[in-house]
Formats: sequence, C-alpha cells, structure tokens
Amino acid sequence: MEETTEERIEETEEKKETATEYWLDSFQGQRVTIITMQGTEERTDPGELLRIADGWVQLIKDNGEMILVPTTAIRIIKLLDMTQTTPGLPVPIINQTPIDNHIYEPHAQIP
Repeated sequence: MEETTEERIEETEEKKETATEYWLDSFQGQRVTIITMQGTEERTDPGELLRIADGWVQLIKDNGEMILVPTTAIRIIKLLDMTQTTPGLPVPIINQTPIDNHIYEPHAQIP
C-alpha cells in the first residue's frame, strides 16, 4: 500500500514540529526577560521560562507570579543567564589548506 502525497506532507510537518519543540525545550528553566507590546507601550517581564508550546509561553516571574503569554504578543525573549547550553553543530571545513603560523620577521636571514 503506497503512501499518498497528503500522508507524506503530514508526516513531514509532524517531524518539523517535533524538531522545533525539541529545540525550544532546551530553553526550559532559563532566566529570561520577555518583552511584549501592549498597544504602543512596551512591557518587560523577567523570570524563569517554564515552557513554550501551542503558541504560549509559560513564565514564573521573579515575584512568584506565573503568567502565560501568547507568542503573538512577544516582541523578543532575552536570555539572561544561560545556565546550560545546547550542543554545537559541526562547522564544515571550507578550506583544507594548513594554516601558516610562521612568525613574520622582515629582517631575518633566510638560511
């Protein structure tokens, strides 16, 4: 039984969502400041990021309040203290030529 195009598209979308959720999950527990816009006013809420899911961000503010912020209202999320890091991605090597680390001495005698 062959897979239809629609089933393949749905499967691809599910994989993208899972990868995105995993990436966002790496920021759980981090100290952040969420900056939102309310009309023409900017509002900042510092605290600990609990979760990002389904278009919402859950934050425990420094004063103990728990707030849910819709992602559509967020202008930026600033990471304050990155207590954990995600593993880095390998950087492709563009040029395989060795680096010349010879110290340049303009008046040196060449043997």
